Amino acid sequence: MPFLRARAAAPAAEHHRVDAALDLAHGCSLRAGVFRRSVTEWREESLYPGLKVILLDGQVRSRVEDRASLALRGPALCLAWNPGQAQGADAFEAGVDQRYTVVTLPAASLWQELGVDPDFLPSDGGPVIWHGTAGREARRIADQVRVCRYEGPARGLYLAAKGLELAAIALAQAGQAPLPDERAAAPSAAVRDLDAAHEARRRLAADLRGAPSSSMLARALGLHTRKLEAAFKRAFGVSMARYLQEARLTHGRELILSGGLSVSEAAWHVGYAPAHFSVAFRRRFGVRPSELR
Repeated sequence: MPFLRARAAAPAAEHHRVDAALDLAHGCSLRAGVFRRSVTEWREESLYPGLKVILLDGQVRSRVEDRASLALRGPALCLAWNPGQAQGADAFEAGVDQRYTVVTLPAASLWQELGVDPDFLPSDGGPVIWHGTAGREARRIADQVRVCRYEGPARGLYLAAKGLELAAIALAQAGQAPLPDERAAAPSAAVRDLDAAHEARRRLAADLRGAPSSSMLARALGLHTRKLEAAFKRAFGVSMARYLQEARLTHGRELILSGGLSVSEAAWHVGYAPAHFSVAFRRRFGVRPSELR
């Protein structure tokens, strides 16, 4: 049925966005973003061979090999040192936004390039897992990574430095070294605005026909309309109205090209009156929608 085909285009509850990514030689990397699982289920994977530092603001159960599972609720700072081969598994809580920053450093880089003693954490040959509450400094770094404004080579240097800084804090905290000003801190305003902009885009794309207004979105997300509009434009380079128009016209074009819907049906599914759809479509694509059939 055309109606069912059109509704299937709406995004599922499970989603993942990446706010920052960096890959260096020899396996060093940094990732930061947000994801949400639609179901709570265990997913197994091989443990990273080296040092992995994770700052997670979310909710997860984790286990390594045959050890008892750990229940973590963020903001949490986790460190995994794996000198060999091992298996682990995670079960992230469904419907919860999992905000993460992950740094990986291979064992060879730790001692050959950074001068870190390979026995910096006592181990019986198996993986070493440590976790604790993420303090002010760790959360500050994660926020800075997610809203980094640098471009080009400067961005790579900045993210690499922040990744090493976060790893240093995790190592110091795991070794019970004192850290300055470790009072809990709320996410920065810039990070909250970024999250609100992405959530606004998700809600707009989820219901093109009945998309909420900018004022409705702002109320739902706890921001002033003007502030949400500004955050959206910073994140995506266009206003919410322009984004919605582009999404509606692009999806309407896909529905027509698929051959399943007429121009009027496609217009209805994306929230346009047929006449207005035809005018806007021609302005955007240079042809009438009827010419695509």
